[in-house]
Amino acid sequence: MQPIPALSGGSGQAIPDESLRPADAAAHRLRERYIAARFLQFPQPAHALRNTSSVMRCARQLLDDDHPRLAAELLQLGLEEDRSQRPLWLCLIELAYLGNDPAAFGELSDSFRQRFPDAEALPVIDAMGNKLLPHDPRFVHAVHAVILPDWSTPETELRDELRQRKLHEALVDAMAFHQLR
Repeated sequence: MQPIPALSGGSGQAIPDESLRPADAAAHRLRERYIAARFLQFPQPAHALRNTSSVMRCARQLLDDDHPRLAAELLQLGLEEDRSQRPLWLCLIELAYLGNDPAAFGELSDSFRQRFPDAEALPVIDAMGNKLLPHDPRFVHAVHAVILPDWSTPETELRDELRQRKLHEALVDAMAFHQLR
């Protein structure tokens, strides 16, 4: 997987600055319309982006459809709305790690650690950081052998990953078949 430029954004930051959210009504409406047009699943973004499970499901679908930049953008927009959505942070950290983006990974992991200092995920993040940035003093203490998480998969009892993937592949094949005709 290649680095995901969307994690660094235009400002060079992996984490959206919530102070940049528009304060005036016209700019806010424009932002809402942009999000609603870009992500059709979220016609009322201000409310929907605060629903962690919906954002995670949509991000997972985007990843399954091979659109990691869109997934990262959606996760960032979700964090702009509500920074307490821990799964969105973890998914972005995973994407930065898998995309081999050390700058974004370092920024995201530092911010996550500041926001959630008692999180269970910190040893795993440290191990990932040690592998991605082996000489970085923030991660040298980490244990090397750790099973990497699947933070980009939404938590639900009804999701069967293997069946979901097979269904997705079958649908893509069916669409490709019908487009050739």
